[in-house]
Amino acid sequence: MGCAPSLRVSQTGIIYCRDSDESNSHHSPGQSSNISSQQQTTVVFPKTEVKTTGDPGASTSIQLTQQIRFLNRRGTIEAETQTSQLFLKGDRPSFWFGPMKLKDNPIKILLVFEEDAQSEAFWWAADRANYTCNLVKNPEHAVDSYLDKRHDIIIIDNRHSNTFNAEVLCRSIRATKQSNHTVIVAVTKQQHVQKLRKKSRSCFNSTLPAACIARAKAMLLIKSISTADVDEPPIASILVAGFNSYFPENENIGSCYNYLQLLESEHVRQRRKILATEALFTALEKCSDAIQITDKEHCIQYVNPAFEKLSGFNSEEIIGKGSRDLFYNGTGEETEQMLSQIKKSKAWEGRCGLKKRSGEVIRFRCTTTPVMDADKRADHVVYVKRSEDFVESRVHSLGSLKEPDLPGLPNGGVAHGMLRRQSLARIHSMTIEAPITKVVNMIYGVQESCPSNVAPLLDKVIEILRSSELYSPLNENVREGDEMSTEMETEYVEGLMSRSLRKSSSAYPILPLQESQRKSYPMLLPSNTTSPPLSLKSAPPDVQAVLEKDDMWDIDILELERLTNKKPLLYLGLKIFTRFGVSEFLTCPDKVMQTWLQRIEASYHSTNKYHNSTHAADVLQATAYFLNRERLKKGCLTKQDQVGSVLAAAIHDVDHPGRTNVFLANAQAPLALCYNDRAILENHHAAFAFKLTIADDSCNIFKNMTREDYKPLRDIIIDMVLATEMTKHFEHVSKFVNSVNKHDKYSGRMSEDEHSSIQSGLCTGHNVDLSTPENRMLIKRMLIKCADIANPCRPLALCKEWAYRIADEYFLQAEEERERGLPVVMPVFDRKTCNIPKSQTTFMDIFIMDTFDAWDTFADLQDLMENLQGNYAYWQREAALITSKAEQQNHTSPLVSC
Repeated sequence: MGCAPSLRVSQTGIIYCRDSDESNSHHSPGQSSNISSQQQTTVVFPKTEVKTTGDPGASTSIQLTQQIRFLNRRGTIEAETQTSQLFLKGDRPSFWFGPMKLKDNPIKILLVFEEDAQSEAFWWAADRANYTCNLVKNPEHAVDSYLDKRHDIIIIDNRHSNTFNAEVLCRSIRATKQSNHTVIVAVTKQQHVQKLRKKSRSCFNSTLPAACIARAKAMLLIKSISTADVDEPPIASILVAGFNSYFPENENIGSCYNYLQLLESEHVRQRRKILATEALFTALEKCSDAIQITDKEHCIQYVNPAFEKLSGFNSEEIIGKGSRDLFYNGTGEETEQMLSQIKKSKAWEGRCGLKKRSGEVIRFRCTTTPVMDADKRADHVVYVKRSEDFVESRVHSLGSLKEPDLPGLPNGGVAHGMLRRQSLARIHSMTIEAPITKVVNMIYGVQESCPSNVAPLLDKVIEILRSSELYSPLNENVREGDEMSTEMETEYVEGLMSRSLRKSSSAYPILPLQESQRKSYPMLLPSNTTSPPLSLKSAPPDVQAVLEKDDMWDIDILELERLTNKKPLLYLGLKIFTRFGVSEFLTCPDKVMQTWLQRIEASYHSTNKYHNSTHAADVLQATAYFLNRERLKKGCLTKQDQVGSVLAAAIHDVDHPGRTNVFLANAQAPLALCYNDRAILENHHAAFAFKLTIADDSCNIFKNMTREDYKPLRDIIIDMVLATEMTKHFEHVSKFVNSVNKHDKYSGRMSEDEHSSIQSGLCTGHNVDLSTPENRMLIKRMLIKCADIANPCRPLALCKEWAYRIADEYFLQAEEERERGLPVVMPVFDRKTCNIPKSQTTFMDIFIMDTFDAWDTFADLQDLMENLQGNYAYWQREAALITSKAEQQNHTSPLVSC
């Protein structure tokens, strides 16, 4: 291939230059050419620093080639420049990309070569740089190896086309998804420099000092090699094929080493930064805040999906448009202030308006942050619209952004896109407004003219109103210093009011019910119950004696349970149904009613400690007691409401498995799957009761009703049963207080006529008609809720028994949860450690006190409230006594309070 210069650069910067006729000699790392004293000239030359650029653009490969062209010429170059000292072997430091710290992982290199001196040079250079290197000999293995190891740099031999086609291989690799972050280099043939050598000989006179001639020759050599005097390799086809750079063949390890170092600095690191930006964009795409990025001219360059959802535009419609077209403010003062701050390269925060696609203007709190360039001037601007402050405003008649008119179709029709926009316009023009929307709009109207310190408070009000759980407790009024009460309150709320465990339960596997466990939660209808007709007159005298007090609050339901052999619902049901004329209203024979009560009671699980037919009888008696209050008897509830109420009370817990909704959801019980974890038991109770009723004419109490009478009665029963779900407890109480009980707040200002109307049950102090279907529904829901949780208002003996029964049922559930590896819904209900009195006071604090205060205000229940206060004081004393005993034992057997 002709003569080529051979240079040896020492660490002190001395360049040894000689002419040689060697053309294809290859030297191993420790080997050097023999240089005779006659052929060698010494020239003092400064050491060269190889500088890299930070631009990862297309010109990088050409810059790299120009920077190392001196090193890439054919010869034996053993150079140790400053570049070679950038990374020591085994030292892979991290590097920063803005505020993000990126790990500098070891570089992986793939060599696609027939084994020769060039591949060996790259191999040893990679080893010296502490890179991982793989060598393959054919394209098929190259693609497989790359897909397996995902190399950072691929070096392909492009010198010999008869071996394989390097360009085809490069295109194959570029067809893979991960190749975007891979550097592919082509090794090309070395170019002749014969012209250069002849030119350098004729330019100098032999009369000049030898040292000056040698130095000048070296300078000319370096300068000329970097110019266009020497033919360049054909790189156009290489770059089109997908190569990032090319390397003129050079078998010197030092040259290969330096080239690899420059590739890492200029290409690999830049691609790793680009890969990091993909992670940042992914974060922006998933962010709930609306993000908008513009250039310094306020031209939109990026919006995330949250912004698209907020504005109604997709990214293709607004990218490239000016952000001023989207912002709107009544006077424009805030918008101009924002743009003025951006012009000064300062951040800004405040409220702005945004025109949606529909023409509606929404208000939001916006933060703008300019991104500075090297000259500390704003090059980009980032807008963040806080999602928690999004509020919809009144519609302004501004029109949407102008869109180009679509041409008509050849047949005279209208383009589909135009029709779709017209349909959307009609939808947006509809005046469909819910009451909560009206409230929000009214608040927003006040917000427009309110002081600046009030606006954030109104924002918070609107945020609360837009919550999907308006009536869930916030637990912000927890008593300070009472950690025990706080823990118990939290577990009561989560255990009784959640659809599933709110705490992380990733450690618990979700296990299907075993066959033996399925039997504990039956879904089958009970078999027909046959018994002789029952007459209350033929009942035992002691049973009749208890039933005589069916309209009194101190009736002993537990004694009736004992006397009737755990069938109190049948006897008490017949007595109360007779008093309210249920059979007459349903036109149902007494025998059918008796059979129905027997079937319903048989469907309650007598093995349950608490949720059995005795509890159903207790709730039925409380419901009848409330219905008999003066306030509810006079015009407030209809006969249909009364019948529906007692029927709902009788069936409200039928076929209860003795486990909570949360337990069934966590266990994936059949009932939970059937009702999608929503009000599982309440839905089942209502569905089960109606299915049982209509399955057999002998117990179908609705058989003789007309459809017009049956449908509203069925709706009443279902609504009242569903109202017993604890997740809706605070919602029902709050709605009752706000809609029915408001007059008590202003009772001192009522006139005599208003007071008379209230006593008659027709209206409240605000002239609210209680006989409307909506208010009757609220009253019935409150009625059955209070009846369902009225045990703390019973006489102390009954209150204590019910408390220990429900605790025992919770103990069994917690034990089963632990046995099955399920999340323990209420872990404080541990049989060995639970402080039952403390659990009762906590339950009363959360669910009972406020509820019965509201119900007492409406229905006048003085006896119940006296019982409640006495029972609460008793449980407090018992809880304190247990805590004191535990402290006296010096924590040898600590009692963990619930």
